[in-house]
Amino acid sequence: MTMETSRGEFLSLGMKGGLALVAGGSLLGVAAGPALGQASGDVAIAKLAATAELLAIDVYGRAIGTGLFDGDVLAYMEAARQNEQDHYDALAGVLGNAAPKDLTFKYPAGTFASAKSIAATGVALETAFVGAYLGAVEALESNDLKAVAGQIGANEAQHLTTFKRLDAGGTLVPNPSFPESLTAKQATAAVTPFLA
Repeated sequence: MTMETSRGEFLSLGMKGGLALVAGGSLLGVAAGPALGQASGDVAIAKLAATAELLAIDVYGRAIGTGLFDGDVLAYMEAARQNEQDHYDALAGVLGNAAPKDLTFKYPAGTFASAKSIAATGVALETAFVGAYLGAVEALESNDLKAVAGQIGANEAQHLTTFKRLDAGGTLVPNPSFPESLTAKQATAAVTPFLA
């Protein structure tokens, strides 16, 4: 598969200086430059992934806070929010001080007005997250980070399945045999509208 844009174009948020990534005792990559949009490699991909995880944490937190869910669904939402927090913590551990934090997100009116609207938003976002992690596995240089991206992508696919079922009113919904992999440009486009 050909990438439409460079890995450095995953996210256009600012970054100053350089960063050496260390995980599992091995150096994963170094990026430097005045802006992340000009950075390339694993750092830019990890920053996009961490931003997506913060967005997911926020969505699950808001969904839980609506009071629209109880029982097994509420327990699932709480566990899924913890999954997203664990993903972010792993990525932030690699990125160190360069990890995105304290981001504010915006949502279309009515996003959290009903269980159906929350489920539809979850389907859209988790579809993007699965595709972005598949694209990251293709684009990352570090085998250690590829493994983490694959693990997170598998967990995001589980979340997607749950949201699809909620969106369908509790009906089981089939999943594609081969989920679509997103390019850097597509992954960025999926996350950017939610950044305030």
